Amino acid sequence: MPPDLRRSLDLIRRLMPPEQPWWLIGSAALYLSGEPVTVRDVDVYGPSEVIEAARIALGVAVSPPRADARFRSSPYFQYRPDDGLEIDFMGGLQVFSTGEWHELQIESDAWIEGVRVPTLSEQAALLRLFGRSKDRARLALMPGL
Repeated sequence: MPPDLRRSLDLIRRLMPPEQPWWLIGSAALYLSGEPVTVRDVDVYGPSEVIEAARIALGVAVSPPRADARFRSSPYFQYRPDDGLEIDFMGGLQVFSTGEWHELQIESDAWIEGVRVPTLSEQAALLRLFGRSKDRARLALMPGL
């Protein structure tokens, strides 16, 4: 595992309470699940109150909303541990699909390296829902899902 990813995961393991609902999603979750992807940042998703508690614990400000017609979350903030990858924290992430906003719902848990990720089949479903070109490229690496 690359050292910068390890440092970010170390912070997440210390910060995020295991009894609360939160997940790594995106490239870091795929990497931990054994998929051949490059990880440039780490995405943490959870209910707004769980992500807000993490923000307060880190003592960082909420980031301004990104101008994105497809995704929104509250709170949203970024944090980069020393020599680690940037971590994007997304509370109550919503995705615009089929003409309306839908809050992301994750039903599965797989604990890998001390962090919670969705199962590979649910990660594939998230990639289909997100629908960006990078998501479709990642799906192509997951035959049978």
